[in-house]
Amino acid sequence: MAVNLKIQFSSLFLFVVFSTLTACNSIPAIPVALNSTISNKQCVVLVHGLYRSGWAMRSIANDLNNFAYQTVSISYPSTSMSIPEIAESYLPPAIEECKQGGAEQIHFVSHSMGGIVVRQYLQNNHLPLGSKVVMLSPPNQGSELSEKFGDAGWYKLIVGPSGVSLSKKEAGIISTLKAVKEPVGIIAAYRDWSLWPSSWLPEPNDGTVSVESMKLAEMNDFVLINSGHAMMRFNSNAQQQIRYFLSRGEFYHSEYEQVLTEIPFQANAE
Repeated sequence: MAVNLKIQFSSLFLFVVFSTLTACNSIPAIPVALNSTISNKQCVVLVHGLYRSGWAMRSIANDLNNFAYQTVSISYPSTSMSIPEIAESYLPPAIEECKQGGAEQIHFVSHSMGGIVVRQYLQNNHLPLGSKVVMLSPPNQGSELSEKFGDAGWYKLIVGPSGVSLSKKEAGIISTLKAVKEPVGIIAAYRDWSLWPSSWLPEPNDGTVSVESMKLAEMNDFVLINSGHAMMRFNSNAQQQIRYFLSRGEFYHSEYEQVLTEIPFQANAE
C-alpha cells in the first residue's frame, strides 16, 4: 500500500513538473529589461467587449499604470446600441480626457467587440503621431456565431444590435470598415478545446472567436497566447505583449512561439 502511494505521488509530481515546463515553453518569455517605464506622457483608452464594462479592463489598466501610462476605461451599453453609436458617443470623451491629461500619444487597447468599436471610430478620426492600437481577440472578419445565428430572434435578444452586426452579411458592419491607418497589433487567444462544434466555430479558436477571424490585412504584427477569450484580459503574457507593442510597434517573438502563428491570412481585403 505504501509503495503504491509512493509511486502515485512520484507520478503526480513528475506530471506537475512536466506540465509546468511545457506551459513555460509554450509562450514567449519577454525579458524584463525590455519592459522599461515610459518617459513621456502617454494615455491608453481601454475599450471592453460585449456584456462587459470598463471594470472588465481593470487588470490591464493596473498593469499599464505601473509602467507610467495614463489610462481611461470607458463603459458603454454593449447590447442596446449599435457600434457606430457607441463609437460616436463614448470614444471622443475618452480621447479628450487623455488630451486634458497632457498625453503626447493616445493609444487604444481593446478586447473582443471593442476592437470593432475602435475600427469604427478610426474610420473618420486619427490619433496623434506615434499612437498605436492593440486588439485582444477581435472579431475583425466577423463573428462566426453572429454569421450563423444573427437572423434568429433569440440571438438578437441576447447580443443586441451591436453583436448581431458582427457579420459580413448585408446588414453587418464588417464589410463597411476601411483599413486602419494607425499601427495595429493583434493578440489572439486560442485554447485546445471549444464548447462549439467546428462547423460553428473553426479551430483554432479561443472559445468565442476563431483565430482566422481575428486577423486584419493591415495589421503590423500578430501573436498568439494560450488562453480563453474572456480570461486573456488577466493573462500576464498578454499584458506584457501590450506594453511591448505600445513601446516598439511590434510584439516579442521568441524561439518557443507556436507554429500557429504561421496560419495564413485568408480574408478578402479590399
